[in-house]
Amino acid sequence: MLARSYLALKNLVRSGLFRRTFIYTFSAALNALVNFLLLPVLTRYLTPYDYGIVETFTALNSLFTCIVLMGSNTIVSKEYFKQTDHNRGVFLGNLLLFVGMNSALILLIIFVSGLFGEGLSGLFEIGDYLILLVVVASFFNAVITLLLTLFQLEKKPQKYALFMNSKTLSDIFLSLFFIIGIGMAWEGRISGVLVCGLLFFILAASVFYRRKCQFNISQFKPSTLYSFGVPLMVAQIAGWALEASDKLMVTQMIDLQSTGLYSVGYKFGMVVMILGTAFSRAWLPFFFEKINENSRMNNLKIVRATYLFMVFIGIFSIVYGFCGEYLLYLVIDERFHMAGSFVMLISIGYFFDGIWKLFIGYLIHEGRTKIYSGIVLFSGVLNVVLNYVLISRIGLIGAAWATLMSFAVGAVLTIAISTKIHPMPWFDRDLLSLKIK
Repeated sequence: MLARSYLALKNLVRSGLFRRTFIYTFSAALNALVNFLLLPVLTRYLTPYDYGIVETFTALNSLFTCIVLMGSNTIVSKEYFKQTDHNRGVFLGNLLLFVGMNSALILLIIFVSGLFGEGLSGLFEIGDYLILLVVVASFFNAVITLLLTLFQLEKKPQKYALFMNSKTLSDIFLSLFFIIGIGMAWEGRISGVLVCGLLFFILAASVFYRRKCQFNISQFKPSTLYSFGVPLMVAQIAGWALEASDKLMVTQMIDLQSTGLYSVGYKFGMVVMILGTAFSRAWLPFFFEKINENSRMNNLKIVRATYLFMVFIGIFSIVYGFCGEYLLYLVIDERFHMAGSFVMLISIGYFFDGIWKLFIGYLIHEGRTKIYSGIVLFSGVLNVVLNYVLISRIGLIGAAWATLMSFAVGAVLTIAISTKIHPMPWFDRDLLSLKIK
């Protein structure tokens, strides 16, 4: 049994799935590292007010990107292998048209809301023109995201890494140039984001053009796209809110210093999230390609890969959770050492998040996006409730427990429902005798 398990693990390490995961992990880690190293520079050259504008712009950019995409990146993953080579150009072109239409609708809503009051600028305390620039930046991000998703589906991790890492480094270089070289304040960071977004949007558009992507109004069915995409968008927004609710509640219920401590420990624990996200980027193309072929052998490959990753990320999260606390003590000022107590809980929480991502594909494949959105919404609401109860009773550590428990509940619900609606050979005795390619 041990020999067969070792052989299965050896085959996985040699597989394309493992190589793609490694490349995606490296790209995600580089992106996180570069942005982390940029933080001391930004806080040195920008005032707290300036940095507040930058962070507000960044948060809104992420939110509006979810709205503009409207689940288009997931729609590509689900439908790409169902399209013939002839139809893929029209399929991709109409998704780009869908993204453009969403951006135009948002701009129209912002314009109309401004006619009857302060609009979104009053809500977020930034100027009207910055709100408009957020929508422009989110449109750039949406098109770039579609291209990166396409690279994942086509199993071209090298192109994905080159494009993503070049964008990250260009963003940082341009921002530093505007801030340090020219002497701009918050305008420099936002200018860097916009100029970089424009440059890589042009590159992405040129790639789509070379692939003969074209709009076909007769085949453009926005009602169908909205019916599928709205639940996905709601889920993405719920996930976006889930990341911020605990920190906001810590601020309200305790103080800003506690939020700083918690955020440091949270970021250390998110190393497990980087690994899980990177694997999911390699996993979904592999999963949808194999599941659409609907053969016993491919189903066994999916199940075996699922088991191996669950064991791997489980061991990694526990080992890293233990070592990460002491790593924090080594690299972080002693004023933040209390944050080490959160690392293990956040690491295990993101272990459940990684498992959650493995089983989402079944819900998408079966068209049960509303169930998927419902689970995310339920987990988000549960997280808020748990934060309120646990922070009140056990203090700051309660926020970390709330994160772990809400992710665990989301993972368990997703596994229970997905295995019921799409049975798989989870206990087949041939699981150790196949090669994953």
